[in-house]
Amino acid sequence: MTYKKIFAVLVLALLVVGIGCTKKTGVTGQLILQTGQTGDVRNCRVRLFVSSDLTGAAVKEVASDATGVDQTKSTFEITDVVENYYYLLAWKDLNTNGIVDNLDIVGIHGGTYTPGYGGTQVTVKEGKMTDVGDIVMYIYRELIFTARYVWEPTNNEWIAFYYKFNDACSVTNWSFTFPDGTVITDGDQVGSKAADTEYRAPVDTDFWYWYNGDPVPTGTYIVTASGTWSGSSFTVADTLNVTH
Repeated sequence: MTYKKIFAVLVLALLVVGIGCTKKTGVTGQLILQTGQTGDVRNCRVRLFVSSDLTGAAVKEVASDATGVDQTKSTFEITDVVENYYYLLAWKDLNTNGIVDNLDIVGIHGGTYTPGYGGTQVTVKEGKMTDVGDIVMYIYRELIFTARYVWEPTNNEWIAFYYKFNDACSVTNWSFTFPDGTVITDGDQVGSKAADTEYRAPVDTDFWYWYNGDPVPTGTYIVTASGTWSGSSFTVADTLNVTH
């Protein structure tokens, strides 16, 4: 074999080796369930976002490992990622409604998930798999407020709002907004509220809202409650379309 042929073979071999050794670009890590929590973090969605508030479409999404025998741990790897800064969200959509909500299992890189907060940046460099370490997963809880209305006819028609919370809390302000924008505050609703207990808030003539014997107007009402829950302040609202 001539030197030229030997050289050509060596060059070809080096090219093949070079192609085979192309380094991946992306993110790797492990999901781990927070101590004291119960749940399965296998087969979670792991997403990369450009925005710090985790809005917009995910740049990349993979499923974490689903085959491990330990349901409190699950590894993941996201490849073919363009060099950039990202925010990472890991999430198990237990009710399959497509949003992070009450009792889903969720975690972010470098922080604790709250709506609109994506934690700390993940830096991805070309040709490198960035190891983000452990992403601590926990059961996400949110305060859910639901309201309904009932017509209560008398000489003047009025309605009563019935409402409840999914968890115990303390209400410091309770109000409803009439269809024309008028806001009425009901101090009788202030105080401690038990979980899954329905309360009644009458809209009657004590409020002197309507005149000349007219009934409560129909239309869109907004029922709003503010207070404290799990050591933090909250404001929640429910919108009701009141009709006869």
